[in-house]
Amino acid sequence: MYLLDTNHFSRLIQGDFAIRQKITEVGEENIAISIITSGEVYYMAYYSERRQENLRRVKTYLSGIGIYSLSEPISDLYGEFKANLIRHYGPKDREKRRKIKIDAIGISDNDLWIACTALHHGLVVVSKDKDFPRMQQVHNFPLESWF
Repeated sequence: MYLLDTNHFSRLIQGDFAIRQKITEVGEENIAISIITSGEVYYMAYYSERRQENLRRVKTYLSGIGIYSLSEPISDLYGEFKANLIRHYGPKDREKRRKIKIDAIGISDNDLWIACTALHHGLVVVSKDKDFPRMQQVHNFPLESWF
C-alpha cells in the first residue's frame, strides 16, 4: 500500500501521465493519502488564481481516494520521531537543541506527520521531497519516487 505525498498527489490531479501509469500498475485500491496531504492540496486550490476550478478538481480526486487520519498512536510516534530527529540533526548543546525548530534541520513538520502515518500503518511513502531520506537516517521506512 502506498501513501502519496502532496507532490505526487498534486501531479496526479494535474494529470501527470507517469503518476497515472504507476497507479494503474500498482492498483488504485493500493493508493491513499494522509489528511495532511488533503489539507495541503486544499490550500493550493484556495490560494490559486483558478480557485473554483481547482477546488472542483481537488474534491473530485479526494472523493476517490483513501485518506488516513491522524490518531493518538500516530501522535505518539510523531513525538518520539521528532525528538530523535532533533537529537540526531540538532545542535549538540542542550540549550540550543531545546530551542531549535524542526524546519531548521531541513525537515517539514507536515512531511514528518506523513512519515509517521506511513510508519504506523506500514505504508510506502511516495515522495520526491528531500526531507524523507533525511528522516530515513533516523528511522527507516519504505520510500519511493515515481518521477
